[in-house]
Amino acid sequence: MITMMKENETHTNELAVLREQIDALDAILLEALAKRARLVDKVGQYKKMRGLEPLDPARWQQVLQGNLERANALGLCPEFVEALYHLIHEYSLHLESNSEPHS
Repeated sequence: MITMMKENETHTNELAVLREQIDALDAILLEALAKRARLVDKVGQYKKMRGLEPLDPARWQQVLQGNLERANALGLCPEFVEALYHLIHEYSLHLESNSEPHS
């Protein structure tokens, strides 16, 4: 009985450590997304000041293809990465469309 309790406690501690590592990576992901959003806002300002459209289809294909290749090299599921980047792209277009140019 005591051995079983210790074994359960060990598994619980191992799980907690793994979850802490995931939480730390989630924080890094969110910080990276926030930095990316700030840069996208600057791109939106630049484009608005020059009368450029938010969507640049060639650039979008370059970003998507490059990240799919990177994902493949890292062993990530390409369908997951493509879906993720479509969401990121939609949000980026929203930010660019709503950016106010600063002088």
